[in-house]
Amino acid sequence: MEKLQQIQQTLGEIESRVPAALRVVLRIGYHLSPAPADIASFAASLLQPAAAEDVVTVTTGADEEQQLSTAAPPALSLRYGSCYVPLRDHDAHFGRADAGVLGVADGVGAYARLGVDAGAFARGLMASASASALAAVEPGVCPCALLEAAYTRAAASGAPGASTAVIVSLAGRALRWAYVGNSGFAVLRGGRIVCRSKPQQRSLNSPLRLSGGGPEDSDGVAAARAGQAAARDGDVVVVGTDGLFDNVRDEQLEQVVRMGARLGFSAKNMADVVAGVADEASRRTLMGKPDDITVLVAFVVDSDS
Repeated sequence: MEKLQQIQQTLGEIESRVPAALRVVLRIGYHLSPAPADIASFAASLLQPAAAEDVVTVTTGADEEQQLSTAAPPALSLRYGSCYVPLRDHDAHFGRADAGVLGVADGVGAYARLGVDAGAFARGLMASASASALAAVEPGVCPCALLEAAYTRAAASGAPGASTAVIVSLAGRALRWAYVGNSGFAVLRGGRIVCRSKPQQRSLNSPLRLSGGGPEDSDGVAAARAGQAAARDGDVVVVGTDGLFDNVRDEQLEQVVRMGARLGFSAKNMADVVAGVADEASRRTLMGKPDDITVLVAFVVDSDS
C-alpha cells in the first residue's frame, strides 16, 4: 500500500506540471471549450517552429552512419533528467552524465503469465550497462559494445525473462545508438524531430528482444540496429520505452519539447511533462495503450557552457 500511495502521489506531481497551454494544444485533461483566448494565444506563440534552415532531416536505418564534420569545435556534454511511471513495473533505466550515456529497457510482459518476474532481465541489463559505463576508461562509450557487455553479464547472472533495450551515448560531437526491439529514441533540433529510431518487431506486439534463456529465445545483440549522427549544442534527446512512443505521436512530442524549451524547462521537468502526457494518453479508452512509461530527456550542450 505504501508503494501504491507513493506512485499515486508521484503521478499527481507529474500531472500538475503539465502547463494548461499544453493541455489545450494536445486536448488532454482540459475541459473548457472553447479554450480561453489568452491560453490559446499563449500556446500558439510557444509552438511556432524554428526556421526551416535551422533543421536538418535525418532518417535512421540498420547500421547506418551519418558523415561527421572534421572540424574540432568544443566538445559536447549531456544534461539529463528522467521520469518513470510504473504500471506493472517491468521497465528499467540508467543515465551517466559523466560518461554521456543513457539506457532504457522494457521487460517482456508475457513472462509474467508464466510466473516469472518480467522486469528482472531488464533490471539486470541496465544495472550491468551502468556498471560497465562507470568502469569505462575512454570517453565516448560505444553503445553496441556496452549493450553486448551488459547482455553477457545479465544472461550469465541467470536473470529470468527477456527485454527490449536502447543505449544512446555522446562521443565528442557524435550521438551514437544501439537498440533491440521497440524501446527507442528521438533527437529534436529546433523543436522538430531530425532523427528517430524505428521499432524492430516480428509482428504486432512482438518486438525483437534479448533474453538469458538461450539462443532460441533471444535475438541477440547481433540483431541490434546501430548508427550515429552529428550532434549540436541545443539538441534535445528523448529516450523511452514503448509506453512513451505508443501513446505520444511524433508531432505531439515535438509540441511538448518546443513549448518546454521556450518556457525554460529543465531536463527533469521536461521528462516529467512528456511522461505525464504519455500517461494521460495511455488511459484514453479508445486510443491509449496502458503500460509502464519511462522517459529520459537529455539536453546536448557545449561542455564549456
